[in-house]
Amino acid sequence: MSLRGHYKAAAANVQTASFLVVRYGSTYCALPSEGVRGVLTTEEAGSGQSVLWVGVTYLEVNLAGLIGKRLDHSSPDLRTVLYSSNLSHGAIRVEEVIGLIEVERIQCRPLPPQFRREERSWIVGTLLYQEHVVLLLNPEWVLGELGEVVSIGAGGTTQRAIAASNGGEQAC
Repeated sequence: MSLRGHYKAAAANVQTASFLVVRYGSTYCALPSEGVRGVLTTEEAGSGQSVLWVGVTYLEVNLAGLIGKRLDHSSPDLRTVLYSSNLSHGAIRVEEVIGLIEVERIQCRPLPPQFRREERSWIVGTLLYQEHVVLLLNPEWVLGELGEVVSIGAGGTTQRAIAASNGGEQAC
């Protein structure tokens, strides 16, 4: 208490990060919320390779395929997330949108040291949310800004060739 009878309040400098959490089966993923431009139902988004919304064309991004999952098109909670960065606009179909969350940056954990390769540019870290491990995805990787999609192997399999890495030092 000060001489004037007032309590001094300590200013808490807590840094937070905001994410949109989505689900594919039992896998939870998060993207930084500043890139979210909208969440559409199947009827609003349509079934094409791109979504035109408020004068902007969002190209389809197969995030389920990028993380090794199969999108369940019969899910009643199927949504399309419109996501943008400086260079790209993507329409990402997800089985369920869990919601926007805000966490203290200290809750974001970098990948463990055994992850030493290109996965460090795909997943920048993890966090716990409602007893689930959430993968913090690099939006540049999701939208294809780190490299280009190239054909590899037999059967026309495609994979993204990574051109850069963020080093995985900062989780969020």
